[in-house]
Amino acid sequence: MLKSKGYAVIRAASSGGQHTPIDILAIKKGSMLAIECKAWAKMPKLDREKVEAMEQWCDKAGAHGFLAWRKVDTHTWHFLPLADVSAGDYSEEKWLSWESWVRVFTQ
Repeated sequence: MLKSKGYAVIRAASSGGQHTPIDILAIKKGSMLAIECKAWAKMPKLDREKVEAMEQWCDKAGAHGFLAWRKVDTHTWHFLPLADVSAGDYSEEKWLSWESWVRVFTQ
């Protein structure tokens, strides 16, 4: 989906947090998106250690971090900015739909 928006996209070889706290890195003309992906029935929440590792990684890389969630029942994608994840604010209104996220973050 991000490739169709002009991003160079790679899946992190160590998905699962062994070496890097992100699953997908998308880069477009210097803009970097670091994404942790979950495909769960219920809204995901990351443990504090994972959030801190992701914050540190994004800070070093200069990347915008997101938690991406694909609802398994509807197969729809939703995105939560890392700042909200860090604050522990997983409220429904904070999650962006794929369409909203693309409009804001993939111009």
